[in-house]
Amino acid sequence: MMKKNDWSDVPVGSYLAEVRNDAGVTQSALSSQVTLSTATLSRIESGEKVATKEEVTSILKAIGTSKADGLETFLTQEWDQIKRPSFDHPDRTTLWEANSTLRELAGLRDDPEVKGVFIRQMDLYDQEIRRLCNYLFSCDHNVAFIGGIGVGKSTAICKLANLLMTAEEKLDRQIVLETGAGGITLCEVHVTQGPNYGIRIEPRAEDSIRKDVEDFAEYLFKLAQPNVESTIKDEEESGDPLGISKEVVRAIRNMSGLTEKRKKDENGRRVRIDPAKSLAQQFDNAQELAIQILTRMDLLRRNLRGAWYPSNSPYPPTQWLQELFSELNNGRNSEFSLPKKIEVIVPYPVFDSRNLPLRLIDTKGIDQTAKRQDLECHLDDPRTLVVMCSRFNDAPEVPLQNLLDRAKETGVKDIALKTIILGLPRSEEALAVKYDDGMRVEDGTEGCELKADQIRLRLSPKGLDDIGIEFFNAGEDQAEPIRDRIVKKIVKQRQSYSSQLNELSQMVENLIKNRKDEEVQLVFDEVSKHLISWVDNNRDMELSDDEVQRPLVSAIDGTRYASTVRAAVRRYGDWCNLDYYHHLAFGVRKLAVSQIGGKFNDFRVIVENLLGNDEYMIAKEFLKRILLKVEDAIDQSYKHVQTAGREIFKQTLESDFEFWRDCEQRWGQGKIDGMGYRDSIKNKTDDRFQSNYEDAHRLVQNQIKDEWEEIVTLLDGILQEPDDTKPV
Repeated sequence: MMKKNDWSDVPVGSYLAEVRNDAGVTQSALSSQVTLSTATLSRIESGEKVATKEEVTSILKAIGTSKADGLETFLTQEWDQIKRPSFDHPDRTTLWEANSTLRELAGLRDDPEVKGVFIRQMDLYDQEIRRLCNYLFSCDHNVAFIGGIGVGKSTAICKLANLLMTAEEKLDRQIVLETGAGGITLCEVHVTQGPNYGIRIEPRAEDSIRKDVEDFAEYLFKLAQPNVESTIKDEEESGDPLGISKEVVRAIRNMSGLTEKRKKDENGRRVRIDPAKSLAQQFDNAQELAIQILTRMDLLRRNLRGAWYPSNSPYPPTQWLQELFSELNNGRNSEFSLPKKIEVIVPYPVFDSRNLPLRLIDTKGIDQTAKRQDLECHLDDPRTLVVMCSRFNDAPEVPLQNLLDRAKETGVKDIALKTIILGLPRSEEALAVKYDDGMRVEDGTEGCELKADQIRLRLSPKGLDDIGIEFFNAGEDQAEPIRDRIVKKIVKQRQSYSSQLNELSQMVENLIKNRKDEEVQLVFDEVSKHLISWVDNNRDMELSDDEVQRPLVSAIDGTRYASTVRAAVRRYGDWCNLDYYHHLAFGVRKLAVSQIGGKFNDFRVIVENLLGNDEYMIAKEFLKRILLKVEDAIDQSYKHVQTAGREIFKQTLESDFEFWRDCEQRWGQGKIDGMGYRDSIKNKTDDRFQSNYEDAHRLVQNQIKDEWEEIVTLLDGILQEPDDTKPV
């Protein structure tokens, strides 16, 4: 229970200043209406002096606005059940009502005449109210932009977030984040509010950098040895003999001083000179070359993690940001290491959303696959709005549809509520849209409306035609309308939680009204008996023999370049473009959805049958709340299983050095039994999982079983009398 009327953590002075400024009253004018000097008011508002309650009351009465009255009420409220929110919290009224409801429940528990099922209802309602309050209390939200390379994602983010150099005329020169024809951004980029303009990085682990350098060195060494038979023959036809991304290669070259140079020859033609290739010719093997490149990179001296805009800078803040970001993104700053994440900080609310602090996430562009942990995690986060960016004509692009399909497969909740499809039309594209009869639209607005209908038609078979659809031409459209609609989408997410709290408040009122009604209690007891009967018959979970490696095998098979598979093998499966453990965890979660979700679907049928029975109408809201409670618990179970599955297989597979050695040695041997490297590793992986790792499979199955037992225990707590004997 919280302390009553505790102001120790309440910034009363700043609230008073906010109310006074909102009313347009100066400190001097206010001091003439109260028995406090201007200096004293200034000290109170700055926090130097703690105002007494009498002083606060006199100040607020002198200001006399509705906001002043609201602050006076806020300061006298007894937040005894949940933590007091800030005065400007967007859901303060809803949270206060929840606090009052929790207080009523606490009082109801002390009533000795309340028995049986009503006690269990009270516990359920209390838990649910606190869970919903925990979500609403935090105002922090993420907006994650996901899309293919070169789609215009970074440009749209800069335009929407006002990360622009307004002195420039052309949009591509205004953009603070580096853009180009695709494949430009080195890593995930975050944009968030802070005290000033600045940049922070989270550096890559040195072992990860070393692996990238070794891959690059091996490629250079083979490139520089024309008489040596290439071990990357399998990749020559597919055009990707390297494996690591060109963005990483570009950064390694810059960090080691091995950037390609261009000059004119004696005939005036531009020729490229590659100092990296020249360096490679000086060594007898790729390992020595890698050591030389790492030495040149001098990682030990690259220990700076952030920088703030200097007050004496000759450049405006956005230009300073643009130049420093470009340096970090390309590995050109000798004080910073290779970043895993870059955080761009601005001194104003992102998207001008003052009550909802937003963090924009520019994810790494989709290239080879969208089946990546760094993308799919955002769809599973209830505090993240996912903006799926597509070229206008292809919206939603196939990789984004695949992401949505996979989210549905793994039971992700509220996909439509936390997702937006953002089409990024370029000049004249919206005007080129045609109706089925071949007639063109009359203007861009009509073109976007018709395109939205086509997108909904494409999403309808997936059951996702209610996903929000927006369009934004960064070169021509104003940012405010689309920015406001994105914020409203987040507000709508929060409103769904507020609505549930309002429903629970009404349910508590009904509970108070009916707590002594024996007939009502009999109805609830009867409903509980039906559900208890189902629970008793479904306590056990039969373990499945489904092969959790199927998604991994499929991912290997679908990989565009064999060199990507080889890069994953060299990193013992932990590789962003082919993460063995992410695909295994996905397989484990699919198994949980099949088993736990299958049980829940049967339970849902029972509950819906009870809801359809008029005799149980009085228990309707209680039954709905049980469904929501169990649904939320199962959602958490899926996440637990996925996390556990990743760790279980990572501990087992990562240390299977024999397997990784066999996979590594297969590289460069040409086709064996008609199979190239990719197919060979796919089959090796499948065979390994079918014949090994029995303990890991058993641990995964037991984890799923344990999660189901937790769900059963939850239902027992809601439905059973506290002293009931539970079957073992």
